[in-house]
Amino acid sequence: MASNIDEEFGQRLQAEHKALLQLSQMLNTHIAALPGGETAQWLAGLRVAYDRLYAHVERCITMKEKDGYLATILRDHPALARQVEAIRGEHSQLLRMGENLRKELTAIQPADRVLIDDICARVQRFMAVVTQHEQRENMIVLFAFNQDLGSY
Repeated sequence: MASNIDEEFGQRLQAEHKALLQLSQMLNTHIAALPGGETAQWLAGLRVAYDRLYAHVERCITMKEKDGYLATILRDHPALARQVEAIRGEHSQLLRMGENLRKELTAIQPADRVLIDDICARVQRFMAVVTQHEQRENMIVLFAFNQDLGSY
């Protein structure tokens, strides 16, 4: 596998992971700064920050699917088929989850305080789910890479 995934792709994945962490931190900081009074401007900022995060997640998933590193793992390590298919299935679920949050964010009004609190909690949960997904993905890649090196 090490010879099948080029160094540039690996560097892109690392850069995307770093960007995801930064976007998540910015979004968490924004959520923590929810004002007690007027929320119109804050809500607009939440939408912008979330849109940036979701666009990033969408771009990462597209890159992973398009560039086919999961297919490479599957080809070189067919015993990992169940894990690879689970990761692929999670991609579409993450996109659906993220898109649903985006739609709901669009519909929330500044006066909808209960809905704002709810969407903030769900956005944070989405970020946690994406992080957990990345960890599972990384474990599969690491396992395949170690197999290629002869390390178990």
